[in-house]
Amino acid sequence: MIIFAIYESWDLLTIMFIYWCQSVIIGVFTFFKILDLKNFSTENVYVNNKITVANKATKIGIAFFFLFHYGFFHFGYFTFLVLNPFFKTNPENSLTSLTIIIVIIVFFVNHLYSFFYNREKNANKKQNIGKVMAFPYFRIIPMHLTIIFGSFFIIQGLPQFTLILFLVLKTFADISMHLIEHRDDLKERIEINLDKTSFKPGETVSGKINLYFYKPVKAKELKISFIGEKELEYHSRNSSRRSSIPFYIKELIIDKKKSYSNQSYTVDFTIPFNILEKAEMEDEAGYAFVGNKRYKLSKRMAALQKRSMEFAFSSGLAEIKKNNKWYISVSLKIPYKPDIDVDKEIEIN
Repeated sequence: MIIFAIYESWDLLTIMFIYWCQSVIIGVFTFFKILDLKNFSTENVYVNNKITVANKATKIGIAFFFLFHYGFFHFGYFTFLVLNPFFKTNPENSLTSLTIIIVIIVFFVNHLYSFFYNREKNANKKQNIGKVMAFPYFRIIPMHLTIIFGSFFIIQGLPQFTLILFLVLKTFADISMHLIEHRDDLKERIEINLDKTSFKPGETVSGKINLYFYKPVKAKELKISFIGEKELEYHSRNSSRRSSIPFYIKELIIDKKKSYSNQSYTVDFTIPFNILEKAEMEDEAGYAFVGNKRYKLSKRMAALQKRSMEFAFSSGLAEIKKNNKWYISVSLKIPYKPDIDVDKEIEIN
């Protein structure tokens, strides 16, 4: 494309205007994509130096912040393209108005189709709202650097260098955005898609476990677990500590040793009627969590842990807060490689 553009002496201002229109279209669809998020995280997303909560108000606030911030950049670029004396249109080499309109319409229709096609696909996929918002800003780099350095080349009588600079940066931005957008397609991943996430004791948990692999993976087994954890927070005058102790674990082998590829499995099991009673029982499992890994303690260490908790509580040295957490865990055991694990939290009340 770069060689062809130089050979045909494409007009830089016209190409940058088309690129600007494409960036605006991407920004509009990103705005609606943020508003359409159902399951999202706010990890590493801060507002006024405070961690944000993943709720509707946060989603709407971030969407409109992006709309005005990204829009302000492009309003500035549009003003520059119209008023900058160095970027002039060459009528002999400019694309016709009809061609420009067709290119923009085709680009819009393509993104409209992509938006609705991926909408259902990503409905149950947990996305980071900060990454979704930041994604279109790659489009700013070519426009920004061309405006800064392109004028220098034009003053030096080298307008083709400006065209080359813009097209190289545009190609880099397009490739980077494509790789980021489709990087999940090149990863082995598992998704848990449940019909709902809030249950009562005795209800049935149903849904699908979807495996996405770009090539077959040999594994020992595929296992699903229903886990209840007791989250304990210890707060004293000098420190605070948190630990998680499982009090209920039900495991089921879904499939055995074989080569796994893109496929789906049905989730269908019943929550015990007495599950909330088990949550209130005194824990004697003797487990400890380090990161996402669960380790079983020796009897001696488990007893010591329990006595320490009882002493801290009875002596008034610490305040203990308890919270029950429930989740579905799916694990694919792969020989000589890290297992593929995924969790989905649910509510039981």
